[in-house]
Amino acid sequence: MIKINLLPFKRRRASTLIKDVRDFLMLLILACMIFGIFDYRIIAETKNYKANILAAKKEIESLQPLAREYQTMQERKKEIEKRIQTLNQLKTGRALAARSLYDLSSVIKEGIWIKTFKKTESRFEIEGRSFVNESISDFIESLSKMPYITNIELKNVQDVNEEGLTIKKFIITGNMSI
Repeated sequence: MIKINLLPFKRRRASTLIKDVRDFLMLLILACMIFGIFDYRIIAETKNYKANILAAKKEIESLQPLAREYQTMQERKKEIEKRIQTLNQLKTGRALAARSLYDLSSVIKEGIWIKTFKKTESRFEIEGRSFVNESISDFIESLSKMPYITNIELKNVQDVNEEGLTIKKFIITGNMSI
């Protein structure tokens, strides 16, 4: 005969404390695993970055001779440019000197003579002698008509005694540029 138990069967329940501890331990293990994976990735990235930095330092070190050579070439280039600029200044100065002396000799009239002619950069100074003031003013007027001479100024006129003659000593300054 078959026996059927119609009475409800009561399962024994595990205590909730044991369940909570078990769940807590599982979550703790899962969290440790996640943090471990995260830490491993960070360490791997750090190693990768350090390796890249080392490679970059080695590359910089290998390119240092080229950088020095480039720097030397730049310094040489500047020196050559400076020399070329000096040569160009000398060319323009040479042309100006020749033209100014030629023109100066053509405007000097009788009764005027030049003792010194000084030129620095764009300024000039003429020291000369004359018998009369009118010759000095004619000389200054002739200088002012030259296109490359500007700001002519009579600095000084003095009566001086040279070789037994009383003559006028004059100083003229101005700008000269092409």
